[in-house]
Amino acid sequence: MNDEKRALDLYELALSLVEAKGVPVTVGTTTLREYRGGTLIIHYMPRSGHMDVWYRRKVLTINRWKGSLQVTHYGRGDWEEELEAAAAPLKPYLLSRSGTVR
Repeated sequence: MNDEKRALDLYELALSLVEAKGVPVTVGTTTLREYRGGTLIIHYMPRSGHMDVWYRRKVLTINRWKGSLQVTHYGRGDWEEELEAAAAPLKPYLLSRSGTVR
């Protein structure tokens, strides 16, 4: 699997996690959804589709540009396993959302 495909798969996992367990946070005039668990922090801006994932440092940034997702930053590491473990209880949610479990 290439890095862009892997990053987009991780974005989908992070999105399901922040939608299911994230809380609204207002920063200035912007409201975003934030998930904190273990050493993971996910910030998602629903209006723009922008997402940052932090694991001690920024490890993933995805932007929505003209209707498509663009990988701006992706760094492989242990955070991927932590994200997958955190999202594992959401498998029924993922199944109902997409028809398949990733």
